[in-house]
Amino acid sequence: MTSRDFAYWLQGFFEISGAKIITTEQTDMIKKHLNLVFKHEIDPSMGDEKHQQELNKIHHWYPKTEADAIIKWGPKPSPKHEFNMHGWYDPAEGIPRC
Repeated sequence: MTSRDFAYWLQGFFEISGAKIITTEQTDMIKKHLNLVFKHEIDPSMGDEKHQQELNKIHHWYPKTEADAIIKWGPKPSPKHEFNMHGWYDPAEGIPRC
C-alpha cells in the first residue's frame, strides 16, 4: 500500500462510516495500514518472496480463537461481541472490514 493508497483508504473510511470518534480496534486497523505504507515507501521493491511474506505478516496476522483474541485485544466487551481480523465488534452494528 502506498501513501496515496492509504490516503484514499482513510478518506473512504471516514466518508462511509461518518465516524467522529474512532475505537481502539479502528485505531489498530489504521496502524496496520500505516505499517504497510511505511514498508512500501521505505522499500519500494515489493518484489521478492521474503519481502512479500513480511508484508503479509504485517497485515494478515489475527487471532483464530477467542482465547487468542482476548490476549490480543483484551476482554470480550460483552457476551454478544464477536471478533474478526480487526478486533471485537458487535454484530448488531455490522462487521468491520478492511
